[in-house]
Amino acid sequence: MRCSFNIVSFCLSKGPLIDDWMDHLKEIMREREQEIINEKRDLILPCVALTTHIMKAAIYIADCLTLEPHVKQHVKYMAVELFDKFMNKSFWEACNANMENNDEWYEVYQKKTCNYLKLYLVSCFQLASKMNSHANSLTITQVLELLQILDQNYECTQDMVSFMEKEIFKKVEFKMPLYTPVYCIEVLLTATGLGETPSTVEISMKLLDVAYLKYKTVYHHYQSYCLRQNILMSEEEKDLKLRILKSNTLFLSAAIVLCTTYFINSGISDSDIITKKIMADKLAELTDTNSTGITVMSNILFQIVMDK
Repeated sequence: MRCSFNIVSFCLSKGPLIDDWMDHLKEIMREREQEIINEKRDLILPCVALTTHIMKAAIYIADCLTLEPHVKQHVKYMAVELFDKFMNKSFWEACNANMENNDEWYEVYQKKTCNYLKLYLVSCFQLASKMNSHANSLTITQVLELLQILDQNYECTQDMVSFMEKEIFKKVEFKMPLYTPVYCIEVLLTATGLGETPSTVEISMKLLDVAYLKYKTVYHHYQSYCLRQNILMSEEEKDLKLRILKSNTLFLSAAIVLCTTYFINSGISDSDIITKKIMADKLAELTDTNSTGITVMSNILFQIVMDK
């Protein structure tokens, strides 16, 4: 069940629950890692469908929703993660069904995907809105209106909307992505005490949007760093390491939270540098990750923002 930031803050302020919530999130990340390590035929490719074009469309759709800002963020990132999971499942289902055939199946798959891409994305928003705020969930009429806003020439019927919602839900085996980066960031902000600092939530959410809009760039630069640190790894090992990293939403969220502190306290004095180092170490401890890695990812994101 999704909790708003205020509810999370209240719960985590009760002492021992902070450790419990963080332990639960870390367990979820370990499960994702093990799932990738144990994968058989269907490769898990985290965020492969989340192109800049898709993220711009998702941000635009979210802006059209009449929801509270924090609810919009939850709906948006649940929708994009659901979309990514659905697209992964759809691709490998089509691939496995045509393993004995030639490559023509991929052209057919691409054409179908292109025709229905907008409906896929808006349908994911429909499901995410029901999960987050059922009273304000998107109706079929609103879905059709959003499709027209995205593309005035887009042809879709009520039956198609109803069918696609069910199709997506079935394809992902009725499992909604509850532990989005928004959720992780809220917990980390509260666990570190940064949630009490004015503007931290707003800044971190803006940084999250930038991270996903520039997702390939962010991970390309981070991968370059990893390669320098692991020059003896095989290509297969490097690919596995990158997919595991992309699946770790908690790691990216920690980097975003650290980057948020750069904008709150932009000083370069020795005390400022020490404060940032202490925060990086704290985030690494909370997330069972590496403080150097968090700092590198945070610096990459900060540089991207400053270069805009």
